[in-house]
Amino acid sequence: REEREIPTGGATMASDSDPLARCLELKDSGNAALKVGDMAEAIRMYEEAASLAEAHPDKSVLAAVCSNLSAALLRAERAEEALVAAGRSVGARVDWSKAHFRRGEAAFALRQYKEARESYRHAAELDAKEIKEAHGASAVPQRADKSLSAAVAVCDEAMKGGLWFRQLLPGRDVALVRAGASQPQKNLFLAAASMKNFVYLVGDAATRECYVVDGCWDVEGIVALARRHKMRLVGAVGTHYHFDHVGGKVPPRLVAMVCGPFAQEAQLPGLGELSRDHGVPPLVHSLEVGRVAEQCSLEPAEVRPLEHGAVLPLGPSAGEIEVLHTPGHSGGSVCLCVRRPGGAVASVLVGDTIFPGSCGRLDLPDSDVDAMFDSLQQLRALGDDVVIYPGHGYSGDRTTVGKEKVSGLLRPFSREQWRAMH
Repeated sequence: REEREIPTGGATMASDSDPLARCLELKDSGNAALKVGDMAEAIRMYEEAASLAEAHPDKSVLAAVCSNLSAALLRAERAEEALVAAGRSVGARVDWSKAHFRRGEAAFALRQYKEARESYRHAAELDAKEIKEAHGASAVPQRADKSLSAAVAVCDEAMKGGLWFRQLLPGRDVALVRAGASQPQKNLFLAAASMKNFVYLVGDAATRECYVVDGCWDVEGIVALARRHKMRLVGAVGTHYHFDHVGGKVPPRLVAMVCGPFAQEAQLPGLGELSRDHGVPPLVHSLEVGRVAEQCSLEPAEVRPLEHGAVLPLGPSAGEIEVLHTPGHSGGSVCLCVRRPGGAVASVLVGDTIFPGSCGRLDLPDSDVDAMFDSLQQLRALGDDVVIYPGHGYSGDRTTVGKEKVSGLLRPFSREQWRAMH
């Protein structure tokens, strides 16, 4: 949310005889520390500034300092203290929208969704009033902060709970070519759109925690989207090791397609960046841990191994993910069964194991026709109404087990018939 600082006035140089000047100097120092990510220093500066601001008659100074203090405490994962600081900001200036916004952010982090919703709603009302006073009534519809309305909606979603699921497509949801983008990034994002790789976010609407599945191409865009929805990434699952699903080193024969005709080599953002830059642990089948680690410039110990039957909890209101080992397209391919509370399978994320009407390529060096036959039988055993979400949008964004039993590769046929098809 764009933050509009309130005017504080006063001197900009500190002196023993001017507590306000010292307060503003400390606040500026806190802002500088916050900008570079030094939360401990920022908090120290803001706390000292707040103690000076307490005695100043203009309480808007205290409100501004405590607002920034709350933001720093929240980034330091000290949400309870952030809520106290936000309360001080509200108490100092109850008619200031940002003070209520800060209280909403802290309450949300503590999963106090009802209280957060009320704070966001109040902030939105005050925000519209501030804009109206500054720009006239006609400016309100165009300039009112939409992020506050979105925050209220997220609170409603969190209070309701349940499975939180997003299917992301490059060129539509992430990997968006924007003005000013470098040519290499344009090439990368255009390649992502042409490959039609799906990225999935699966989690619990109440806990606001989720897994990203096949998170690559635009790691920063994926992380930003999750944050906009106030979701925290707790793991990055790769359905198989291929670069367009986990990132990393691009095979030489595909470098020109991904990065342009003059590129000699390419490194695709993916599980490595999610782990190193954002602290999101990568998870792949144990057979592909070494390969993914090497490909993504990770240590093998940094990649968590998955086995058939492993369970990844989503949260009490969402259920869990069950891992199915489904070799065929690659030796360590997995499908992810999303089970609702109670155990019923709602959907399955299949990577490149199956697509509407077809399956993943079986002409690759480590593909296995017989293994794919067995893997398809696993999927065929699921209920007809289970939704299948594929790894690419080549032939649609979803199908069902029932549909594939009628017109796809879950039809009943023998192993010999399957071999004859390949």
